[in-house]
Amino acid sequence: MAAPPAPASPAVRDRLVEALALDLVGPGPDDPLADERLPGRERPSNWYLTGFLVPSGLPPERCADDDEDDDFGAEVPEQAGLLEESSEDRKAAKRGWFPSSIGLSFLLPAEARRLTVTVRWGDYAQETVESAEGGAKQVWRRTPRRETVETPLGGGEKASGGTAGPGPPNGDAPDADRADGTEPVFDVPGSGGLQLQVVARVLDAAAAGAGLPPGARAVSVFLVNRREPPPEGEDPEPAYAFQAGVEVRGDRPFLARPDLRGARGSAGDDWDERVADLHYADTPEYAAGHGVSADWTLTGGVCRLVRTAWMPAAEVEKTDTFDPPGVELSMEALGALAGAAEVEAALGPLAAAYRTWIAERRAELAGRGAPAETPRPAASDGTRRATADELLRQADLAADRIERGVAVLVADGAARDAFGMANRATARALRQRLDVAAPRWHAFQLAFLLLNLPGLADPRAPDRTVVDLLFFPTGGGKTEAYLGLAAFTMVLRRLRRPGDGGRAGAGVSVVMRYTLRLLTL
Repeated sequence: MAAPPAPASPAVRDRLVEALALDLVGPGPDDPLADERLPGRERPSNWYLTGFLVPSGLPPERCADDDEDDDFGAEVPEQAGLLEESSEDRKAAKRGWFPSSIGLSFLLPAEARRLTVTVRWGDYAQETVESAEGGAKQVWRRTPRRETVETPLGGGEKASGGTAGPGPPNGDAPDADRADGTEPVFDVPGSGGLQLQVVARVLDAAAAGAGLPPGARAVSVFLVNRREPPPEGEDPEPAYAFQAGVEVRGDRPFLARPDLRGARGSAGDDWDERVADLHYADTPEYAAGHGVSADWTLTGGVCRLVRTAWMPAAEVEKTDTFDPPGVELSMEALGALAGAAEVEAALGPLAAAYRTWIAERRAELAGRGAPAETPRPAASDGTRRATADELLRQADLAADRIERGVAVLVADGAARDAFGMANRATARALRQRLDVAAPRWHAFQLAFLLLNLPGLADPRAPDRTVVDLLFFPTGGGKTEAYLGLAAFTMVLRRLRRPGDGGRAGAGVSVVMRYTLRLLTL
């Protein structure tokens, strides 16, 4: 009988995520283990590491992490390995106290009048059941819970400085109480003390500068465990709310939250922040979590549901390579290039293809105008356009460097021989180590080699002072690109200094460090 087909990678990934969530948080709303039983000797708060809320009135000594005071300093030396590998962060950063509440903050238009809040959690209670051997045993039985609460939204009152005064909401529900005399609190039915606290504030006129409509409101919804703590000496676990989660739907779509980092002075000058803001301009944020992460669902490009998430997740699109037409990518063919004309024919089209791509992006940018897919503060108008223009300028510089790398191979016979030998060595390594029948470069690897060649071949080249970081997802081929440059460097030194039986060009040519430190900067 033929074996069943192996599951696709996305399916395997989803199963791994589900298994991790089940291990750390516990069963989800529709999990087959929603009615699970845990061993009676294990407290649920030890079985699951996160996702539960303890009663707010529980004394601190009864709701602390038992491992918080563990000190492994005696087992881990103050200094281990090299200086930059010190173990100064050897003590784990743990939450000192278990949380009693979680919350979500989001934006709604002025027309919104009501929220539908769905609260999900699990209660664990000890009970005695018959074991398989015939005796009795203690277990923790989980009871899945789900309740929906309708909460009205009032208009609120504007306050100076852009925050709104708490003023009473219009049309409070009959069962709405107020925890401090200002903010409405709603009991979760049948929960024994779980409550929802809703805070709504009208944003002032300054919000218009961030692209928000007039009267937009900032709303926060908190789930608080206000169950009565058990007496001293009794197990507090039955009063915990495990796998706690909140889903919020509005009678109007949620508004995208503007990124205000560009309006905070020096933060707007941070290049990495500016590039990230441009790259994710079409990926708006609709909610922020408090004590928990936030997630949301888009339907037809509109957000109508936000929720809490103990394990946030995001899909990362696959990064693929592209083979420019007319560019020779075969390592064997590049290793056999003999003359300047062959080099020009094989590698010249790479820079030309890159310049064509740059020109297309520049034309696209000119036709679109200043990109502003998500709300921006007025202080940063034009920032994205300036960032895009600078990225294209830097791309032009990279294309210039690729062309200079090709020119080096065309004009310098020793560099051409070193390049050919480096290609042959890399091809041989790939055949032996990875059983690659016909080793080829990816276009980004070859471009990385070429733009670095001038600085390696000529100590006086201006590019010699530039440090280039090659970034590509794991398994994409960064190591082969590094090794190709290392081989070129070592061979070129020996070709240019053949004296003393070849020892004149020997010595340390390349200093390599594991790339994880650069990738995690």
